[in-house]
Amino acid sequence: MPANKPVKIVMLTGYLGAGKTTLLNHILGNDGGIRAAVIVNDIGEVNVDASLIRDGGLTEAEDIIPLTNGCICCTLADDLANQLSTLADSGDFDYIIIEASGICEPVPIAYTISAFCDEEKAGGEPKLALDNIVAVVDCARMYDEFHGGRDLLADDIDEDDIEALIISQIEFCSTLILNKTDTVTPEQLQELKAIVRSLQKDAVIVEAEQGEVPMDQILDTDRFDFMKAYNSAAWIEAMEHPEEHDDP
Repeated sequence: MPANKPVKIVMLTGYLGAGKTTLLNHILGNDGGIRAAVIVNDIGEVNVDASLIRDGGLTEAEDIIPLTNGCICCTLADDLANQLSTLADSGDFDYIIIEASGICEPVPIAYTISAFCDEEKAGGEPKLALDNIVAVVDCARMYDEFHGGRDLLADDIDEDDIEALIISQIEFCSTLILNKTDTVTPEQLQELKAIVRSLQKDAVIVEAEQGEVPMDQILDTDRFDFMKAYNSAAWIEAMEHPEEHDDP
């Protein structure tokens, strides 16, 4: 990546078991020469494909797993902005992939990243850009536990309900992966797509089996627009009352 081109940041969100780590391994296992630094909440809970781990495994100095293809996997730092800046300044990476916890709302992380990127831009040539927020939805779970997604349209959803969390992840994204499409019928998939589209009118929807998504749908898309996502009704409330929402 040219020195004057910013390092692109991609954030993966989605409820527990949706397939984020499978998608992550798909990205890390790329053979296209992509150099990515991956940031996760807890490196001990991420099953990085063993065949990708470079000899030596976890480093002693930091929670970092070096991979054979030039990528790394590291733990989310308390100071995310500083961590992003350090990774960008290293010159070793084209992309930074952040896998958010399955139980966290995406907006606090996105806000931190966007604010830092805007600050960098104001100071001159930006070295970082929030490129894409990818929400992963488990089609099978939607049908087994949420009545095909219809539960997400209920009027009596409390902000502490799982449904509210899943809605927030669907609403605040620029690419939406309907994962495990092979576990539902074509008719069920079309119904789920219609429900998801009613909640998220702008994101690109991609169908996938086992997290296998074309890289051009994940990386270097230039899709994410913070203000467009912010202006959805649910996120106006979340940003105006941050004390009611736990940080990731």
